[in-house]
Amino acid sequence: MTGWSRTNQLILDAAARLGCAGEALADVHSDFFVRLRSPERAVIVSKTRSPFLTEVAQALSGNKYVSRALLAARGIPVVPAIVDDADQTVACAREALARFGRVLVKPNWGNRGVGISGPHEQLDAVVRACAWARSLDRDDEALLEPYLDGDSLRLTVIGGRFVAAAELTRPVLLGGASPRAQVQAMNRDPHRGDPERDADRGLDTIIPEENIEGLLAVHGLTLDAPAPGGARIEILSEEASIVDRTDEIHDDWRRLAERACGLLGVDVGGVDLRGPLATVRRPIVAKSDTVVLEVNVSPALHLHALPTHGVARPVYEAFVAYCLSLPGAPEPRAVVEV
Repeated sequence: MTGWSRTNQLILDAAARLGCAGEALADVHSDFFVRLRSPERAVIVSKTRSPFLTEVAQALSGNKYVSRALLAARGIPVVPAIVDDADQTVACAREALARFGRVLVKPNWGNRGVGISGPHEQLDAVVRACAWARSLDRDDEALLEPYLDGDSLRLTVIGGRFVAAAELTRPVLLGGASPRAQVQAMNRDPHRGDPERDADRGLDTIIPEENIEGLLAVHGLTLDAPAPGGARIEILSEEASIVDRTDEIHDDWRRLAERACGLLGVDVGGVDLRGPLATVRRPIVAKSDTVVLEVNVSPALHLHALPTHGVARPVYEAFVAYCLSLPGAPEPRAVVEV
């Protein structure tokens, strides 16, 4: 059947390799659901949400502030944050600058990096960033966090088992040329494609009006005017490269990712870490310089199946096997433990 997005096409391809089948639910095509069938059973999945995921688990992980508080209470290292709900924006911005120095701002209920900006070191920029983040948040809340040096890592867990890890780098807009021209150059990367159509591309085409315009406004810039000299703006909702790091992750960090997902009841999750790559190659220490940013429901499994560098991992096969309870797959586990 045609019309499947990258995620669902990769799910269907993996199902076929496992001797299973996938199909639409109705005669009017919806890319939001797929029915998977094995000889023994059939289940419905929604993108990379399993049939076992509870609404409570999804809501818990979606609220970054609450989920971090619950994880921290169980000994998981998390990034600190201040919540701005629009009533005390300036006061929150002042506190964040005083505590953190460089500030990252994001929606509390954000998804896929949308609405994230930073690092900010000036009060007016933090205030603008809060307004933008709140405008994209379901509860009109923004989080103010320290901007942490280091690497961005995604550890993925399926059925309570660590299955893959990747290092993500972000595209950067620099001074000189216009942001639109720079994005056009980025989009010429052969790894980029339309996620609704191109199932063999790991990076998404960047659409300036959707992905960049609001971010630039926070920095006082526009799409078509040249960025000033010295400008450096990370596009935190996109990837510039995806490097497989699965074999480099120490068992302690693998278990931490499994535990973070398990505590929140997230059976198929992506755990975002920030810190030096070297740290996750070693055992966890009491005061780690690497912390959990969030636990994502419906993780982007294509990051591991279609890396720009390194080994492609069979994460979609692991997902299908788990959802259909195939032999050797972990048992369903989506109980909230916190």
